[in-house]
Amino acid sequence: MKKSAFTLIELLVVIAIIAVLAGIALPVFNKVMERSKATNCASNLRQLGIGVAAYLNDNDGQMFPKSGAGGAEVVSWPLTLQSKYVSNWKVFRSPFDKESSQRPNVEKAPNVPVSYGINVNCFSVNESKFVSPSQLIIMAPAMTPGKEMIFAGTSETNPELMMPSGGGSGKFGTHSGRTQINALFADTHVSTMSYREFALTEDEEGLKRWWPEGAKAEQQP
Repeated sequence: MKKSAFTLIELLVVIAIIAVLAGIALPVFNKVMERSKATNCASNLRQLGIGVAAYLNDNDGQMFPKSGAGGAEVVSWPLTLQSKYVSNWKVFRSPFDKESSQRPNVEKAPNVPVSYGINVNCFSVNESKFVSPSQLIIMAPAMTPGKEMIFAGTSETNPELMMPSGGGSGKFGTHSGRTQINALFADTHVSTMSYREFALTEDEEGLKRWWPEGAKAEQQP
């Protein structure tokens, strides 16, 4: 009785089919994973926003002070939020933050990676001065002007969200080919926006987005 078996050509055809299917499935899988991370990031920001709102309610609307250099009495905003309003340190870490898995004691201060930063213009400002809360960015993934996303903040350094240098290439975001980024606004809603829109700082919308009073501090009376 003759035994049936794959010929070399048949085996190569099967391998080729598997390779094609894998090539089709992998990009789809990557998109699903990225979408999941983006959703998780937005959820983190939403929880932080609820925490910030509770803090403001307890402090007559006054935003966190900007920590000075040194001084045992200085407490950064992540520690303030975590101590009472957002108890889970994981909320402070973006799923796009690859550095967090390499940090020691990631669930214990002061070595907890903090992936998000507060708009530097909002420190010590009372929310009563927010002229456009629905347009004012309060928090987003920490970054430096014109640079890639950085996740270098810790609970001791009071992470700031520095204003972008303007315009941007559209490739400094966290997802969708680095063209999009999640942002928390002063009215506590979270929005996914293009990095190019996020980085505009000089037009009317940009001034409302980055300056609590809708204009640069030096231009205000």
